[in-house]
Amino acid sequence: MNDMKRWLATLAMLAAVAVHGTAHAATGSVEFTLDGLPSLASDAAAADASGAAGYWITDNRYSSRMALIRDWQGSAPALVASYQSTDAGAAGLAGAPFGEAQGRLAWAPDLEMSAGSHFHEGSLGMSWQGVSTSDLSLASLNWGRSFALNPHSSVTLAGTLSYTYSGGPLEARYESHLTPVMWGNELGVASLHFDRRETDETPGDNHSMFDFDLLGTIHYDDPRNGTRGHGGQFTANDIAYSVDSFGHLSMTIFNHSSKVLFGSFDIGSSISSLPISAVPEPSVWMAMLLGAGLIGLRRRSGEADLLTTRSS
Repeated sequence: MNDMKRWLATLAMLAAVAVHGTAHAATGSVEFTLDGLPSLASDAAAADASGAAGYWITDNRYSSRMALIRDWQGSAPALVASYQSTDAGAAGLAGAPFGEAQGRLAWAPDLEMSAGSHFHEGSLGMSWQGVSTSDLSLASLNWGRSFALNPHSSVTLAGTLSYTYSGGPLEARYESHLTPVMWGNELGVASLHFDRRETDETPGDNHSMFDFDLLGTIHYDDPRNGTRGHGGQFTANDIAYSVDSFGHLSMTIFNHSSKVLFGSFDIGSSISSLPISAVPEPSVWMAMLLGAGLIGLRRRSGEADLLTTRSS
C-alpha cells in the first residue's frame, strides 16, 4: 500500500471510530526495559582493555513524534511536535542505549489530552491520555545504533515490553522473520514484531493499540566508511532471536569468523489512543502532518518542552 492509500485508510478508520461518541478519559503507555546492557564497549581500545565482545561504532540515534487531534468529526485542529538526537543539546548520545531525552505534548492545562515519549539508559517508552473517542493522541519513536563485533563473539539485545491501557485487556500478537538480503551493505536482517490489539465481540475490526519492532542487521562493510568486515556468506546461524506472548524480545548476533563483523540494532514503535493499523510504519500519516510545518519545539535541561502550534 502506498503512502497516500495508507493515509486515506487511516482517515476512514478514524472517522468510523469517531461515531461511537464521547467516552471517559483514558490512558495508555508502553515501556521497553533491557534485561541488561549489551556487552559492548564505548570504543575499540575500551573493548581490548575490558575483554568486551565488541564496541559501538556510532552514537545513539533516536527520534520521536507526537500528535494530538481534537474532534475529528469537526474542524480537527491539531498539535504536532518532534525531537531527535541531531537537535542542538541532545544528551546521552555516546552513553549506553538508549540515550537521554524526553518530550511531552499537551493540548491545554485544563484538558486531559497529551502524548509523550522518553529515552533513558536501559529503557524507552511512550504514553498518551485521551478525552473522547473523537479525539486522537499518539506517539512514535525510533532508535538505532551500529557496532563492531570481535571474532568468535556474540552480542545480545534483550528486554521486556510492559503496557498499560485503561480500557481493558488487550490480545498479544507476535511474529519473527529472518531475511538474507544480499544487496547494498546488508547481508541479513532478523525482525521481531509485537503488538497488542483490542478484544471485543467484533474481532474482525480489532486493530492494534501499539506496535513494537526490533531489528538485528549484519552488514557487509563498516557503515561509517566502507571498510571490509566479516564479508562472508550469511547463514541462519548468524542470528538467534525470540519473542513470546509476555512481551519478551531477544536478538543475538554471532560472529563465527576470524574477522570483525559489523552489525546494528534498531527499534521502532507507535502507540495511539485509538486503534492503529498493524501495517508496518503506522506513523506514515503523522509524518505528513509534521511535514506541513506544524512543529513547535524547544529544549531545556535535556527535556523537550513543546510549543502549542495549532492548525485548524
